[in-house]
Amino acid sequence: MVEYDLQISSRAKADLRSIKKYLRENVSDFRAEKVANSILDQAEKLRKMPTANSLFPEISTEERTYRYARKWKYKIIFYINEEKKTVNVVKIHHSSRNPDALIEEAKNWE
Repeated sequence: MVEYDLQISSRAKADLRSIKKYLRENVSDFRAEKVANSILDQAEKLRKMPTANSLFPEISTEERTYRYARKWKYKIIFYINEEKKTVNVVKIHHSSRNPDALIEEAKNWE
């Protein structure tokens, strides 16, 4: 079985920092670290069999097929580059946030 390299975009890293900040301010430092680490652990699992995750047709294009993995109410949004054998995490999105805004934002992703 091929293991993919994992790349986490600056946008996804910023999302994770924002999640941690929100949880620190509204819940606790402990919860913030636990959630962030659990999201990263879930992202690490994408190295093996990333195609086992759900397609995300609402934001996919002819050039790029997006998928997502879930960790609690968070979607870890990514695409696979088969040539380079990489999984590229582009966004971490909480399900309570506006899905239409996510679709609009995705139009500007590289």
